[in-house]
Amino acid sequence: MQALKLNLMSVRRVGLAGFGLVASLDLVATWLLTPLLRLVTTFLLAQAAIPFVSVDNVVTLLTTHPLIVCALLVEVCVFLALLGLQVLVAFSGLSLLVAGRFSFAGWLAACRQQVVNLGWRGALAWVPLLIVAMPIATLLFRTPLLVNIKADAFILDYLTRRPSLMIGGVLVYAACLFIVVRWLSWGRVKRALGLALWWGAWSWLVNGLVVLVNHVNAPTWLALSGLLIAQVAAELALSATALGLVATPPKASGYHQWRPWWLLILVVFVFAAMPSDWTYLTTKLAAPLTVAHRGVDGQNGVPNSIAVLKKTHRAAHPDFVEMDVHETADYQFVVVHDENLKQLTGVDKASHQLTLKQLTKLVAKQDGYRAKLVSFDDYLVAAEQNHQRLIVELKATPHDSKGLLARFNQRYGARLIKDGDMVHSLDYAYVAKLHRLNPKLTVLYCMAYNFTNPAREADGVTAEYSTLNHRFIDAAHQGHQLVMAWTVNNAGAMKQALFDHADGVITDRVSTLNKVIKEVRTNDTLESRLVNYFNPLPNLE
Repeated sequence: MQALKLNLMSVRRVGLAGFGLVASLDLVATWLLTPLLRLVTTFLLAQAAIPFVSVDNVVTLLTTHPLIVCALLVEVCVFLALLGLQVLVAFSGLSLLVAGRFSFAGWLAACRQQVVNLGWRGALAWVPLLIVAMPIATLLFRTPLLVNIKADAFILDYLTRRPSLMIGGVLVYAACLFIVVRWLSWGRVKRALGLALWWGAWSWLVNGLVVLVNHVNAPTWLALSGLLIAQVAAELALSATALGLVATPPKASGYHQWRPWWLLILVVFVFAAMPSDWTYLTTKLAAPLTVAHRGVDGQNGVPNSIAVLKKTHRAAHPDFVEMDVHETADYQFVVVHDENLKQLTGVDKASHQLTLKQLTKLVAKQDGYRAKLVSFDDYLVAAEQNHQRLIVELKATPHDSKGLLARFNQRYGARLIKDGDMVHSLDYAYVAKLHRLNPKLTVLYCMAYNFTNPAREADGVTAEYSTLNHRFIDAAHQGHQLVMAWTVNNAGAMKQALFDHADGVITDRVSTLNKVIKEVRTNDTLESRLVNYFNPLPNLE
């Protein structure tokens, strides 16, 4: 209670100034640092045609693109350093505010001294602190910056893919928490968590009131005003929490907070957030394209089989079926997802090691179903017979032949265009080259995580949903590019993709997606859009 009492005293005396300081740093991060880092990441990934870094491809990346991987690691370190520097700069300024000695010159001098005194051990200690604090902050404070980071949704999605990842994630977080407690003391960590929960609850109360006020037939200006108020309240709550973590409360004769700079920052913050908020609230909610991932609808057959293609087409009527193609040893194309066939067929071979004739004799088994592997020619015929459009994923491997793209385009390009089909790939080099070979063919770049800008040499992107946000989608739409969210398998994440105006949703549950689209479009209100905006964990629904 004593910590909260002192904190409230600080907020009453320098709360607006604290808001201005924290908000100004958020504006710099949102409009300068984040776009700059996206540009660098986009450039590096394009140079090496690296789709993403994962446990499965880290060895390949290290052996084939060591310099690019090193550059990406340097960028990650720079990002963490900038994030830590932002926190350090904020606390330096807040400390001066509560001491009644704030000036811009003094602030810069204090920041410089803090960096000098930090040392490499102190700098490393910021990493576990950021790991511990970031999920809590994005959950409690729905500021424009934290909403677009989507840290909690990303972490939850990634860790729930495998039990080993969940266990590893929990252990890493526990280790970071232990380090933070040893560094700061349990008393300070408990005080920080208590203040964060207090002000987070206050911010969520404002969110709830905004939703309640816009419950029935509210005008757009009221919803926009409410959203802006909620964003300002979240920023105030975040700065109030930070104020509670500095050493002492301000004196009554301390810093006078009603200065033009802080009011100007408040105005800039509102006007910076307003265009994106207006677009989010007012853009007409169109029905997205429905895409059956690998042709399945739930567990209704063997993925990428002709049988499941026909079954899903009859039952769910998806706009597209997404499927995967690998090159074979005799330069043909087989429909299969995994490069190694052992898990699916029991044969410990890769597609490039077997001819098409050998591959089509293998039987795939999954979810109690059995089906033979099929050639892309046969699959395409079946799709055409059922008037089913396709999104063909060209699976890239180090063993692909040099003429793969030219051969694929020569055999299927005109036919895919005629059928209204699309092609996408995780390999940016494949996307760019195929787009140049056949500009009339719709080619998308498949992005594992949304840490870059929309690819320029593509007609659009298919982006992993947990890091996809409406600002990225708006940027893609300004460049007349499609955005497909993948792989979206729960109702809450489907709703968020719709409200963020994704052009399509790739899912393993097309029937569920059809129901969600009908429900959301029938009940598309400003209230529902606000609820979606405030929801930090849509993938729990």
